[in-house]
Amino acid sequence: METKKVNRSKQKIMLPETIALRKMRELLGHDRKTAGLLVEKSPKQLEKIENGFVEVTSQLINHFILKYAFSKKHFELLVLGKFSEVQNNICSKKRNVIENNKLRRSYKKIITDDIRILISMRKQKNLTQYDAGKTCGYTRTTIGHIENGRIELPPSRIKHIVLSYGFTMKDFEEHKASEVLITDLQDNCIELIRKIDTTKLTAVYSVLKSFNK
Repeated sequence: METKKVNRSKQKIMLPETIALRKMRELLGHDRKTAGLLVEKSPKQLEKIENGFVEVTSQLINHFILKYAFSKKHFELLVLGKFSEVQNNICSKKRNVIENNKLRRSYKKIITDDIRILISMRKQKNLTQYDAGKTCGYTRTTIGHIENGRIELPPSRIKHIVLSYGFTMKDFEEHKASEVLITDLQDNCIELIRKIDTTKLTAVYSVLKSFNK
């Protein structure tokens, strides 16, 4: 009797790697909608992956590890079923309190100093959000959600973005210690220049030009 080939999209195969992908999301405390923003998948696509209807390739695994900001070691531990060990390593902090215990982070904007610095660094490199996304390996939408405070930023993701922009973590820390971000200072200067009387603008221009020699 001839065996009929079953299409993978209709066949559920739960591998340890498949379960590990779901466990990474659960450790972050994200629902599929929020996690989808990170891994650049729709909630429906993520559901199919986590339920074993999509082949889990090494490329897919590496993509999820990068976007979730996990290490390969942590993923390997999850594959072995050592959930508690990974949880103790990376989830020592309690999940952020959600407004009214109903709204997820994806619905709540939290603009931190770290986010302001990342925005400043992007602007210093004259990158649009689209350009920044390509540089970091994210979509423009993901960069937008990061800068709008809708996605949590673990240290590993901050480092990835900073290095992708061509800065160092030392640069990041110096920005953090500064009272005023350079891009804010530039914007303030531009605003003041716009308000200067035209008769005084030539003198200001001469001063500014002298600083560039």
